[in-house]
Amino acid sequence: MRNKRGKTTLMAIIITVLDILFLYLGASEILPITCSVGSVGTVTFFGILILANYLSGDEKLEKGEVRKSITGSFVAVYFTLVSLLTFTGFGPSDAETAKTIIGHFTYLVGLIVVFYFGSSSVRQYLEIKERRQKSKEEQQ
Repeated sequence: MRNKRGKTTLMAIIITVLDILFLYLGASEILPITCSVGSVGTVTFFGILILANYLSGDEKLEKGEVRKSITGSFVAVYFTLVSLLTFTGFGPSDAETAKTIIGHFTYLVGLIVVFYFGSSSVRQYLEIKERRQKSKEEQQ
């Protein structure tokens, strides 16, 4: 158990360091901003996918790993975009377009997060309902 926790922590640290590295490269304009944001999304998606799959202990991706990866990568990209727009000199040529893009992306991230938590709740409800049905059948 202790070894698994250590490996999990190491994987999470690697994902975080890579994301921060790409954010730094984009903020310092060593790497184009578009590549920086795309790299953060890609690293986060595959990192969370690998991490969640490792933690589930199942070879197949049937325990919500992809859902977790999509949600994590969208949230990471959202915070990357907001931080680049807020704390750096990065700004699209049209300020109104930037506001529209961030506004729509905010709605999209909100929908994804709501879907993530909503689907988890529905899944848990269905599992509880199934267990109750089985226990009723066993009692009869």
